[in-house]
Amino acid sequence: MWWVSRRLRAAGYADVAMPTFGYHLRAIEENAAAAANSIRALAGRHPGARVDVVTHSYGGVLARVAWAQHDLPAPRRTVMMSPPTRGAVAAMYARKALPVHHFGWDPFGQILPGVPDPWPLPPGEVGILTGGTGTARGMNPVLGDDNDGTVRVDEARHEGATDFAVVNVQHTMMIMAPRVLDRVVLFLERGKF
Repeated sequence: MWWVSRRLRAAGYADVAMPTFGYHLRAIEENAAAAANSIRALAGRHPGARVDVVTHSYGGVLARVAWAQHDLPAPRRTVMMSPPTRGAVAAMYARKALPVHHFGWDPFGQILPGVPDPWPLPPGEVGILTGGTGTARGMNPVLGDDNDGTVRVDEARHEGATDFAVVNVQHTMMIMAPRVLDRVVLFLERGKF
């Protein structure tokens, strides 16, 4: 997320916190508590200032859990890049290929299809930006339907989002691609991609 931080600073954001959370290391509730602490600390350094949130992949699910389970200041705007909003078929395939859940460790269980569905979006305006090719094959034909190689377009969508856009950028590259980062800043400034 270094590239995101750099782009936000160039856009005039004075204080940018970009914590990283390994979904495979801790339960989502633990990561949500750590994220909530980071958000509180950032808001505490700037009383009365607006709080905007930018997430990538699992971070979008994590933001939803953080606001659902913790008393946090409402963000003005949130941008989620390629979030597995409805879970990810890729997680199901990875879980089958690496069946470590049989030994009590289930790193993919939190993002299986359908698991994240009940958590609401954070308050405020939410924009979802995901990758895809505009074709039924997507970047990874194994996933079926259009996708960014990891998350399908239909898995990223959320009916409560203020705006939704698809760009032809691979999942991991979303946080580095200038055209994606320009859209992130545009949404934070105007509430539309």
